[in-house]
Amino acid sequence: MIFDYFDRYLERVPVLYPFYFRHAATYKRNYCLTMHKLGLLKPWSFVQWLVTNKCNFTCPFCESSSGKPMTDELDTREARLLLDDMADMGVKRVIFSGGEPFMRDDILELIDYSVAKGIKPGLVTNSYYIPELWDELKKHRYFLLFTSLDGPPGVHEKIRGRQHAYDRVMTALELFHSINTPSRLINTAVHPDNFEWLPQLAESVIKSHATEWRLSPITSVGRAADQPDYALSGDQQKSLLEFMVKIRKTFPTDLGESHTYLKLLGGYTFGKPFFCGAGLTRCAIMANGDVLACQQVYDPAYSEGNVRERPFSEIWKHEFKSLRGQRSYDSCKGCEHLSACRSGCWADMENHGVCQKPAWENL
Repeated sequence: MIFDYFDRYLERVPVLYPFYFRHAATYKRNYCLTMHKLGLLKPWSFVQWLVTNKCNFTCPFCESSSGKPMTDELDTREARLLLDDMADMGVKRVIFSGGEPFMRDDILELIDYSVAKGIKPGLVTNSYYIPELWDELKKHRYFLLFTSLDGPPGVHEKIRGRQHAYDRVMTALELFHSINTPSRLINTAVHPDNFEWLPQLAESVIKSHATEWRLSPITSVGRAADQPDYALSGDQQKSLLEFMVKIRKTFPTDLGESHTYLKLLGGYTFGKPFFCGAGLTRCAIMANGDVLACQQVYDPAYSEGNVRERPFSEIWKHEFKSLRGQRSYDSCKGCEHLSACRSGCWADMENHGVCQKPAWENL
């Protein structure tokens, strides 16, 4: 995507990059809105497709509240039609997610079909089933493996509720390294209960076959919506940034994309600038065909339409009106960082009307 190349190029220009970092969200948003007016806007980053809500893990803070499958998930024929439509409208990358995508019976068939249609696949998975499916999976080239670790083996497996979960993540990273998957991300959902384990986990991450480590404070959505104990305090957020700066000296490390604006609150201008691409460069499709702007808020109340009723291409072209207009929240008025974040994470703002700034300032 053009934004990614621009970010990487300008980061090599130390004098210019801090200025760009503080205005990137405004530049990118204006570009997307212009493309929309011209009828040329596409989900350039990716479409994230939660192919099933079924999951073999029981994560207590799961954003999609996964576990049991939805009763009305798209069947194979409908899934193929969706991929046909994506290909016809020019979607280049789709992320197969869930739930746990490999709990869907026809997932390998759908990956094969996406590749045949010219759509490059990515995976968001807990990696538990990767080793046993590897002979089939290794046939293709993926742009992304996104998997999770919450701490050292005992900590991770206690949170995830499965033995051997840690080892299978490490094995999956090694396998995708063997076929040169360019982005192999470990995401750590950071909360007060695993905060103290981050230094020990860092040692394992650095030795792994991951290409990047994402540290993502838990957002109050899904199962975590009514559990404030998962939220980091302002002091913990500051400590997390200090820790991240230290680890970055030896391994590529950054905040999860929805929280990169926290770097601005700490006075940092490094790594990827914040930009919320919800409904602009990406979107999510639920297992039942509901199209949502964001891969973090899985609430049918935010559905822009359903692919059973209208083609995805039409929904993308004609909906997402609130995201393609002027976003405005009372809590953003007068904020010195508005140009850098353009009202921050859409999921946070829609659910709470405020970003993490009050927590950062311990208000």
